[in-house]
Amino acid sequence: MRTLWKITGLLGLTLLTLQAATALRLRGEQLPGVAGLSKHRSSEADSAPEGRVTGGSTAATDSWPWIVSLQNIYSYHLCGGAIIDKEWILTAASCVSGLRPRNILVVTGTTDWWSLYAIYYFVDSIHVHCNFDKPLYHNDVALLHLSAAIEYNDNTRNITLADIDELQAGEQLTFAGWGSPEPSGTYERYLQEATGSYVPVDQCRTQLGNTSDVDLGHVCVQPPAGQGACHGDTGGPLIDEQQRLVGIGNWGVPCGRGYPDVYARTAFYHDWIRTTMNGCTIN
Repeated sequence: MRTLWKITGLLGLTLLTLQAATALRLRGEQLPGVAGLSKHRSSEADSAPEGRVTGGSTAATDSWPWIVSLQNIYSYHLCGGAIIDKEWILTAASCVSGLRPRNILVVTGTTDWWSLYAIYYFVDSIHVHCNFDKPLYHNDVALLHLSAAIEYNDNTRNITLADIDELQAGEQLTFAGWGSPEPSGTYERYLQEATGSYVPVDQCRTQLGNTSDVDLGHVCVQPPAGQGACHGDTGGPLIDEQQRLVGIGNWGVPCGRGYPDVYARTAFYHDWIRTTMNGCTIN
């Protein structure tokens, strides 16, 4: 895990250079799910990666019972996701767009994505927001319907969705993921977590060089120096102090460079989430 962008003038040019070089998802590149579709665990540089994300910490075994690791059929981690119902996973559209349900395993109840004993579920349908990436980085949300209901226990349960946008500037938000500690590096084996401060949309947009890639459908988080989202953290959950889901990992300038991280705002997409789960559609 690590982070994202900033400012105007010369700093704005610097941001564009950073974004072009190391953004979590570059314009024109393969989506993270598609890019990892054929990867095997043996392709990792370290067969048992451990250690900590810079500035982050290893999560306790039972502290994120709603988080899931989305993996390919070779049990290679692709992205994060969140359990919002026994049969539904909320994640980023960029993680699953272009994939078939049979290509995805949903691994639950563990903070170790390498675990041979973790429970996994098959996906029977993928629901990507109809306006995903229109424009780029917008509407980056998707729902996965599972072929069997998740069995809840102490380490596995759903999270409550934040359905009202009531975040306040400076509010503490916590995120977690198995992403690499450096750009395009080896994924962490054990779940990492970190906490940052909520940044209102207008302020966030300014810090990111007045980009149009941030709007009311996004939540921005300013982590402390050296912390933030990185490759492999896309789709992971962002929670508030009441442990409600307020965001899903979307995009940014990795990793820990001092810019806000950007998440898809759960409250903004609440109607789409509920109508999709109920078998309806909205325009």
